Amino acid sequence: MELPKYPHCAIICGQTGCGKTEFVLDLLEKEYCHVFKHIVILCPTIQWNKAYKNREWIGDVKKPKTKNLIIVNPIVKEEEKLQELLRMFFKKYAGYPTLYIIDDCSATKELTKKKDMLSELAFSGRHAEQSVWVISQRYNSVLKDLREQTKWLCMFYTKDRDSFDNCLRENDVIPTLEERQRIKEELKKKETS
Repeated sequence: MELPKYPHCAIICGQTGCGKTEFVLDLLEKEYCHVFKHIVILCPTIQWNKAYKNREWIGDVKKPKTKNLIIVNPIVKEEEKLQELLRMFFKKYAGYPTLYIIDDCSATKELTKKKDMLSELAFSGRHAEQSVWVISQRYNSVLKDLREQTKWLCMFYTKDRDSFDNCLRENDVIPTLEERQRIKEELKKKETS
């Protein structure tokens, strides 16, 4: 399957430790190499996440090696600050191919409000050459505005039945219940691949 190189939204979903972040970083090193001029990563656990620490091009998360890589800890005391920060990046990088990776924080209060900056990125980001990829353990915790704008998604096995079923139902990709069950069983066999 050919993944879009134009500005878009994507969701990568699966349980803890299944390889979601590794998958995304592999995409950035292969299929999406040189597609984005800027990459903004929002991840509250990035300093402990081996997937990031093991990538030479990221280096020290406090001072990344790659000059066009910005790493943000989204845990701030005031949610307005996070919104202001996202708005600042949106304005600064408008017109330049930019990727926002929202890793393990899509369910945080700061990023789940209807009229927030993440919602604005989902709807209007493509006009400013900006893409959003959300990495989450639960599909249902991803902002609905963003789910409605998704161009592609990657679903690893998840024990959260509602997330799995809602993902398939909302995206209308697997028509029959029997086929959904078959795919669910396949994913179960490959929990971390």
